[in-house]
Amino acid sequence: CNQVTQSSPEQRVASGREVTLQCTFQTTYSNPDLYWYRKTPDAVFQFVLYRDNTRSRDADFARGRFTVQHSVRSKTFHLVISSVRPEDTATYYCALELPR
Repeated sequence: CNQVTQSSPEQRVASGREVTLQCTFQTTYSNPDLYWYRKTPDAVFQFVLYRDNTRSRDADFARGRFTVQHSVRSKTFHLVISSVRPEDTATYYCALELPR
């Protein structure tokens, strides 16, 4: 079974604070491709960041303030946003992609 589970679907955070969006995943694959995306209030779907065991990629807006707590062993991929800004308001999605 390959799946992701997100907790705390809605979080309200004051500007300037830090927030952690939790994501856990289940897969038998040893090096899964893991992503965070977001959909803004005006319905724009944006790539946030990507990680696997050796590679990473971040959207320009995510560099510096968006990080992940990533552990393949504990199967976690939590998104941490520091110094939250009003423009960070969005619905965030964790995703898992497996090789074809």
